[in-house]
Amino acid sequence: MHRHRTAVRLALLTLLAGALVPLGAAPAAATPGCLDETPPPGPIPALPLSDGCDDSTPPETTLTASTTPNAAGFLAASTMTFTVGAQVSDGDTGPFAVECTLAGPAQAHDWRACTSPVTYAGLPDGSYAFQARAVDLGDAARNPDSPLAIGTVADTPDLDPTPATLAWIQDTSTPFVFVTSTAYDEQTPTQPVVTSSSVPIRINSSEPGSTFECRDNDRAVPCTGGRFELSAPGAGRHRFTARSVDRVGNASAWSEPVEFYVPTDLRRQRGWTTVRGDGYFRGDALRATRRGARLVLPRATVGELRLVAATGRGFGKVRLRVGKRDWHVVNLAGKPASMTEITVLDRYSGVRAGKVVIESLSNKPVVVDAVVARPNRFPSAVRTNSSPDRS
Repeated sequence: MHRHRTAVRLALLTLLAGALVPLGAAPAAATPGCLDETPPPGPIPALPLSDGCDDSTPPETTLTASTTPNAAGFLAASTMTFTVGAQVSDGDTGPFAVECTLAGPAQAHDWRACTSPVTYAGLPDGSYAFQARAVDLGDAARNPDSPLAIGTVADTPDLDPTPATLAWIQDTSTPFVFVTSTAYDEQTPTQPVVTSSSVPIRINSSEPGSTFECRDNDRAVPCTGGRFELSAPGAGRHRFTARSVDRVGNASAWSEPVEFYVPTDLRRQRGWTTVRGDGYFRGDALRATRRGARLVLPRATVGELRLVAATGRGFGKVRLRVGKRDWHVVNLAGKPASMTEITVLDRYSGVRAGKVVIESLSNKPVVVDAVVARPNRFPSAVRTNSSPDRS
């Protein structure tokens, strides 16, 4: 190309020698603030005798997206619209245009002319990168070099060398949450009695990197994925649910509730003393050494009654009843254990209402700790993974 341009210049110079105004000692060169690369006209307009100047200040690109990715680079929109344009700082009047390119799993294309706004609809989930660059159309079509001039002017690019770019990861799918409890109760497996200081629950999501929101009896509680311990739950029936929120903010439905029951810790009354130890429910229990010492609990509707108590050699007996119904005797003599769960009334014994009374039957020592007094209503053993969102 250089040899061809040189040959053209020599031929034309030979043809026009002596007929034109002298060229002068030095050719024109690029000048600061150049806005137009058109070579200056010569005696023959189509044959300029000197080089023009180079507009070395390309336009800058403006880019605005309809949806902005979050801090992690994710967004949940399957349609993206970009407003693109050109701006200059040197007073150049153009004309200007914009070229765009898209990288991704669908609708990808190389650089091509685009008109603002640029819309891509129905994008499948995946990673994308959109770029736009402004072009000075007036200078792009020109070369400041004259074929008759001796020197040359470097023609710098007439487009933005630093395209405006937006990269994102599209995720429009809703995750699934999986919640299971490792607490076990052979008698009531769908609503186990939990006597430990915390309740082990496992929470997972179908999408890695998700966070979790949890509720215990419709009260928000902090939780984490994987094996999670719900610490110090209060006495009574509990319904624990969770949902996962992926990195873009899509939330799953709330899970079916995981149910469990926490015994009521007994409080000291006349005739009983408090004993403490790590083996007791909530760290303490009540001890009596005389016949007739009573503990009276508030009125309740009871379909199942369990006593949590210590057993040991030389221990005595206690009896329990609900309201004015029959007494049920429990012998606490046996192999030493700080916490034994004893079923007094099973879930098939019918429902009764009244105050729960515990009474010592002899002067032998007895140690009682907690009581499960609940209706015999339990969730089905068959449950699905998720329930409708109640947010």
